[in-house]
Amino acid sequence: MNKYSKKNILIGFFTLFLVVFIVSCGNRKHEDKDEKLPNKSTKELERALLAQDTIPYDFLAVRIGVDLKRTKQNASFSCYVKLNIDTAFGGSIKVGPAVFATYMVTTDSIFFANKMEKCYFKESLAYISTLFGTEIEFDFFQDLILGLPIGLDENTKYQEIKDPDHYILSSHKERLYKRLENDRLNLEDNVMLIQYHMDAKTLAVFQTNIEVPSDTTSIQIAYLETKIEESFKVPESTIINITNPKDTLEIELNYASVKINKPSEIKIKIPDSYVECNK
Repeated sequence: MNKYSKKNILIGFFTLFLVVFIVSCGNRKHEDKDEKLPNKSTKELERALLAQDTIPYDFLAVRIGVDLKRTKQNASFSCYVKLNIDTAFGGSIKVGPAVFATYMVTTDSIFFANKMEKCYFKESLAYISTLFGTEIEFDFFQDLILGLPIGLDENTKYQEIKDPDHYILSSHKERLYKRLENDRLNLEDNVMLIQYHMDAKTLAVFQTNIEVPSDTTSIQIAYLETKIEESFKVPESTIINITNPKDTLEIELNYASVKINKPSEIKIKIPDSYVECNK
């Protein structure tokens, strides 16, 4: 196995959570495109969107099967996740029957132990923010794990973008997307453009599109299926496409049974024999 630098591990770890824990807030039902979309005010749509940013339990555990396709290689692995709401999450990453790594993320730090290379790293979330050029907080990861709309901010004035068969709310006005398409967006602004695509009948988010112009990165999350576990709606199947100048990735996520409000300790043990992963 090739040696992993600390930066490569962090990039892989961040990408893992970006694609593994982005989950569904609801399924999109097929709509008859000949049926006129009912008129709804932006305020009404905004209320429905913000109402999806809720956490009705205190603890969640799930194993997620991941199939990843990229330009140069494919991979399959599974991730086990235990989440204590607003506090910490952690678990393991398995490749086949072997545990490749264990991890833990708190409100201010990230810990990772590479069992194959017998190395570890401990970093602050601020370090990850610096590495990726955008602010990364615990709530960001938590929203991904719980299937909440990513990056919602009650202080943001969301803009409606017209579409003939469903509703779209955006973090920015449509003209900013046109500037991006025409390469006239000031990349020094370091903006992240997010669109929430909402079902015409239920107003549940069925797709999220994210543009990160500074990294020339586009992310599309399609929420395919959800299921009911212990009276709560949880994800079942999701597909994510990530495009940037260096690579194109397609990730299919399949969720096993979810356990809710059955807490267990979240911790990580790093053996004394492990060395710090190379920078």
